[in-house]
Amino acid sequence: MAKHADVAIVGAGILGLAHALAAAKRGLSVTVFERDERAAGASVRNFGLGLVVGQAPGEMQALAMASRRAWLDVLDATQSRFRIDGSVIVARDRTELAVLESFQTLRGKDYDTRMIGTTELGVLGVRGVGGLASPHEIALESRVVIPALARWLAERHGVEFVWDAQVNAIELPRIATSRGDYYAERVFVCAGHDTQTLYPDAFATLGLRRCRLQMLRLANPGVTLGPTLMTGLSTLHYPAFADVPELAALQAQVAARAPALVEHGIHLIVQQVGEDGDLIVGDSHDYSTTPSPFASETVDQLILNLAQNLLGRALAIRERWQGVYGSGARPYAILHPAPGVTAITMMAGVGMSVAFALAEQQFKD
Repeated sequence: MAKHADVAIVGAGILGLAHALAAAKRGLSVTVFERDERAAGASVRNFGLGLVVGQAPGEMQALAMASRRAWLDVLDATQSRFRIDGSVIVARDRTELAVLESFQTLRGKDYDTRMIGTTELGVLGVRGVGGLASPHEIALESRVVIPALARWLAERHGVEFVWDAQVNAIELPRIATSRGDYYAERVFVCAGHDTQTLYPDAFATLGLRRCRLQMLRLANPGVTLGPTLMTGLSTLHYPAFADVPELAALQAQVAARAPALVEHGIHLIVQQVGEDGDLIVGDSHDYSTTPSPFASETVDQLILNLAQNLLGRALAIRERWQGVYGSGARPYAILHPAPGVTAITMMAGVGMSVAFALAEQQFKD
């Protein structure tokens, strides 16, 4: 294995892999260091959703659209299974519908969305009084695609991966790791929510917390879902809806009728990605500096009930897990803590949606 590279990357999650691709496409030699024997963090614990419709208008929407184009190329090149059926945000009552209709009036043209009625919802097999359809969302199975992307980068682009290697210090050109010293001209730190091992003082300026979420995999034999499904609860979560006037009425309604959903930061996403037809369902949001390792059965049941009510049928849990990501006042931050070192951290759960475009920005001529 080469001990010297033009570019070194700390972290083999989606952000690290996206930077590896951007560098390799420019003919640079790349080494990626991952402290685990495979990617095991937020990048494989999420929905596998390339989300456009929820992104804030302007920069974040543009990043998501650019990353969508990159995803289509990568998924094709890696021969990965994926769906491009878009998404539908289902209004379960008139209050949710008013939010979606207002969004459509305000910026439906910008997001290429359209309103749909009960007939189309019936075809999808979901319950609701209307919905907002977006054509742009991509669905993939993260736990399969992330390792496939790493293998493809190694085989097709010659990217070196040093697995099970903790990077302890960077003093360019030297990179001190648990598996010896390596050398590089430039380093990108893409270490997820670990902001204490490398450059803790720089990261401390961001005021980051950690968001812990709970997710489920549900058995769904023989039923094709189609687009990714959300409900009006998602409009309370995503920045694209933050300035919709009707949102305040929905916030008050949910707080009065279902305070537990507010308490646990629960909104619903239902996505079908695997060959077995299983559904990936979630999620909740719990913010702290040190996330609890203990999952709440109450939260899991709240999420399960939302999914069952939306689809109108009983669903069996096959797997449960938790994800953790960094959370802050803006979607991402790019720091330059030392000469030749760039640290990129996601401060919201949008890495799968914008990573490729963010990485491309770092290599613009």
